[in-house]
Formats: sequence, C-alpha cells, structure tokens
Amino acid sequence: MNIFIDPILFLQSLREMTGGIFDTFFLSCSFYGEISTVIVLIAIIYWCLDKKFGEFLFLSLVLGLFVNSLTKITACIYRPWILDSRVQPLEEALGPATGYSFPSGHTTITTVLFGGAILRKNYSKALNIVFLFCIFLIAFSRLYVGVHNVIDVIAGFLFTFIVLIIVNRLYDKLEEKPNLDSIIAAFGILFTVLLMFYASTKSYPMDYDTLGKLVVDPAIAILDVFTLSGFIIGFFISWIGERKLINFSIDGSVETKILRLFCGLIILGFLIRVLLPLAGHDYTGRFLAGFIIMSFAVFIYPVVIKFFQNRKTCEN
Repeated sequence: MNIFIDPILFLQSLREMTGGIFDTFFLSCSFYGEISTVIVLIAIIYWCLDKKFGEFLFLSLVLGLFVNSLTKITACIYRPWILDSRVQPLEEALGPATGYSFPSGHTTITTVLFGGAILRKNYSKALNIVFLFCIFLIAFSRLYVGVHNVIDVIAGFLFTFIVLIIVNRLYDKLEEKPNLDSIIAAFGILFTVLLMFYASTKSYPMDYDTLGKLVVDPAIAILDVFTLSGFIIGFFISWIGERKLINFSIDGSVETKILRLFCGLIILGFLIRVLLPLAGHDYTGRFLAGFIIMSFAVFIYPVVIKFFQNRKTCEN
C-alpha cells in the first residue's frame, strides 16, 4: 500500500466511474491557485480595497514562492504519473504542472490568499471556515486531477502557513521600525539572486523514459525559478519604491475605483497573458517578464493612481 499514490488512484477510479462529470469543476478550482490569478486578486485588494492587507499578501506570496521554489529544486521529487505509471492525470491539468512535484505550488498560493485573510483580518468564524474550505478544495483539486500526491499538498500548506506567521509578525513591526522594510527587501533580493545561482549550477536527476527522453527536464525547473524570481525581485524593489517615494492612497469614489480597477486589470491581464508567453523559454526573458508584471502591480500603476489623485486635488 502506498499512502501517497493510493489516494490519487482512488480519485482516478472515481473520475472514471462518474464519467468525468466533476472534471470541469476541479479544473476550475485549480485555476484559482495559479500565480497569475492570485496576483490579479491581490492587485484588486491593493489598488482599491485595503492597501496594507494587499501589501501583506504580496509579501507573503513572494516569500511563499521563494520557499516553494527552493524546496522543489532541492528535493527534485517527480510528479505522481512519473513515480507510478498507473496514474493518469487529466490532460487539461498538465499545462501548469511543470517541473518537480514537492511541494504543491497551487496549495502554496492558495494558502497565502485565504490563510492570509484568516490571520490578518478579523472576519467571522463562519467566514474563516469558508476560507479554510477553499484552501482544502483547491489542494484537493490537485489530487483529483492527478498532478500532485498527498504529501505535496500537505507540505505546501504547512510551509506556507509558517511563512504567513512570520510575515504577520514582521508586518506588525514595520510601523515601529521604519527601515525594517528596506532590510527585508535587501535580504529578499539577495537570497533570490542566490536562488537563481543555485538553480543554475546544482545537479539534477537525469532519468530517461523508454524513448530516451528526460522524464523531467531540469531546464524547465530552472525556467520556473527564473520566472518566480522575477516576481519576487520585482516586488521587493517596487515595494520599497512605493513606500518611500509614492505612498499612494486607495481613496476615491466608487466610480473612481471602478474605473481604476477596469484600466489596471486590462493592462495587468495583457502583461500576464501576452508578456510571459512571449518570453518563451529564455531565462532572462522570463525573469524580466515576471519583474515587469509585479512592478506594474506594486509600483507603476500606483504611480498612475497617485498622479490622478494629485491632479484632482489641484483642481479642487
């Protein structure tokens, strides 16, 4: 009995018995654990609803991604269908399932969003239960579609929850220690540069299938690290720039916020859906794409928001 693979095989048999009627639902659940989706959701919070909470979520996200990336390329654990040929994942789920398996990136990202809300906001017990259920549902969806095993999603949740607790304590001290943000950013950038160097120079398993093809190409894992490193470094530089130079406000009428949101999401969506694919498999290109996307969300668009706020103030 394999306690990690058997649950996936059970869910796979359930998919077959039910004729795949739940496939679309669980694929949709997985969509909400994708990095691009969560960046958009946090940007909405940051631009229009609660700037400080948005900052907290972005900071938690990049640190969670750092831990996830470092663990993936260190453990180098293969996906379930590579470990056991009986596992047949849904074909539609294979696109985002690149690189190594442990820990689950979708679970990491989802835990940041909903776990962050539980830790940082004073919502009702009932709503917190809903948030926990959302984490469970998206983590479970990764098992259902066959791209992760149980230990992957458990580790993704536990590692990220520890990150959230640390960030929660650090964020409370930012008001007391004005230069703490610069220290956090400096260390964040330094360790991310070291992560890219580590990913580029370490050795990886080189196992081949019966056709002589690598079961996991290390180049794909390295590409993922460079993309996420672009997000991380882009955030830290933009975060400090916004806090020290811009300090925009989310103030504005409902109509103003709707227009702000509409314009911002069009540009952010364009960058995510066009810029990343254009970068292809070039390490530098993917790093720059991630850097630009996060810089727009955290610094460039807030500059635009502040400009129009100042302009309106002058007109009044």
